[in-house]
Amino acid sequence: MTASRAAILVSPPAGGFDRAGIRALIQSGGLAGALHKLARAPFGHTVLTLRALDAVIEAGDLALQAGEAMHVAVLEDIARTGTLALPEPTADQRLFIGAFCLTVFCDALLPALAALAPTPQLTSDLEADGIDGLLEQRPRVVLEKTAALAGRYLELQAQRQPGAQAPTVEERAVFLVMTLHAFYAQLRGAVERLTHIGRLRPFGIALAQRKVLVGERSYQGFASRTSAEPASDLKPVAIDSIVGNQEFLQAGLRLARDVAAYDLEQRRSPKRLNPVLFGLGRPGCGKTLTAYAIANYFLEYCREREVPARFKVIRRTDWASSYQNASAATLVKIFKEEVYGFDGVCGVYWPDIDTAFASRSSGDLRSEEKNNLGAVFGIFDGTLIPKDGKWFMICDANYMQMDEATRSRIAQNPFTVRGPTTVEDFVRLLREILLGDVRPFISADDEAGWRTIGEALVAADLSGRSVESIAGNIRAYIQDFEYPPEYFKVGYEERQRIIHRLSQRVSIADVRKRIDDYVQFNRDAEEREARERFDREVTQMVEQLNAGRLATKRAAEQAAREISGEERSP
Repeated sequence: MTASRAAILVSPPAGGFDRAGIRALIQSGGLAGALHKLARAPFGHTVLTLRALDAVIEAGDLALQAGEAMHVAVLEDIARTGTLALPEPTADQRLFIGAFCLTVFCDALLPALAALAPTPQLTSDLEADGIDGLLEQRPRVVLEKTAALAGRYLELQAQRQPGAQAPTVEERAVFLVMTLHAFYAQLRGAVERLTHIGRLRPFGIALAQRKVLVGERSYQGFASRTSAEPASDLKPVAIDSIVGNQEFLQAGLRLARDVAAYDLEQRRSPKRLNPVLFGLGRPGCGKTLTAYAIANYFLEYCREREVPARFKVIRRTDWASSYQNASAATLVKIFKEEVYGFDGVCGVYWPDIDTAFASRSSGDLRSEEKNNLGAVFGIFDGTLIPKDGKWFMICDANYMQMDEATRSRIAQNPFTVRGPTTVEDFVRLLREILLGDVRPFISADDEAGWRTIGEALVAADLSGRSVESIAGNIRAYIQDFEYPPEYFKVGYEERQRIIHRLSQRVSIADVRKRIDDYVQFNRDAEEREARERFDREVTQMVEQLNAGRLATKRAAEQAAREISGEERSP
């Protein structure tokens, strides 16, 4: 283990640092006794509760060393002030050390508990009352008192929840592990409020400037990821692979650089920015790929300059809920905690944003949709999170389906995204990018022929996605061959030579024909759809007319019967 101003590294040896000491600490805290009391096996603990205790001990062993390393780092920073006074952390610094220790503990423990029993569904975090007093203790005391709190939480829930009275000890053990998971997850949430939007937020920003590795997790401030996790869920799209959309692309790159220049210490930007970039374009024009290219550029730009950064993609499955008011609450939490609460700068991509919000002019607007609109208005108006240059967002839509109020807020910096539009765009997209790997099998040097292909694509007004479909058909034809028996007996390089020898050649005329076939197929499909739509509309009109005539006939017959009855009456 090393701790320095440049980096904080905690690498556990085989067998841990002092797991026997942590085991005694957990025992004295009462957690082991509570588990044994509530799920007593014939010879002591059950296998499941023993594994849960082992996970707690292993996480505590790592967290204690991380807390001590952070304590040393804080003392070194204090000593660098140049005074001869004995360095002593302030109350806020002690709170920060305890919060980091507990964060490391929960980050290590929760995945282990999730592997032992189903993950509980949580609706809130623990109340933060008294948490300051807990976290201001030394890391060892923090872990011991937390274990005691966990034991009392188990006993309390056992009195309230039916799972503790399950007929078999195995079922009771599962209930206890899930309850233990719920306690530490809720405790982690309470600490996150303190570190992301509370008094410890400046410490997280400062911590993000240092390299921090604890076990298999890398920390940026109080946020972490394992070495096996990707830095983001973005597709690896590079800037030079974007064809067309240059105005939208360059605006996004400028915005990314401006956000990277945000001063995390002063918590202000040297520029006043409009953080929202809105793109409107038909499906398949490259809106998503352009956003991914900007996102990857942003992360790499920040990485090269040692600026802590993240990029978040907003997907409907991340926030949409069937529970009343839950969707808007989740949206608010995402932007407050994951975007603005991150200890660094942040980019966001929200695809198809028009599908998320109903128009207020709609007569059947539900309460949930109104709440969603209120949340998004707060994001774009700057009332939910400040528009201070710490974050930016790219959003797009296929159609402008929103009402004026929503549109005016989202489309403050609007661009029309068209994708490839010129002959040169289409030739580069098809020949260089989509068919670059099989280019030797096409008449690649026939510039005049390729220009006719580009002109055909422009005339057909195809989207980039449609061109990708054509390229896939061409590649499938080129690589349509049977593997010879010797292919499976040779190495990779020889396999490449066999594929090169067997691949079929494609002429410019072949490419033109595939384009024409694709265009004709889509034209036929559109005409067929139009005919079917016309037939449905005609059928509906006829049914409505017949229904109206029948209703009129019945009304007339009823009126005639009533008149006839009146005439017969005396």
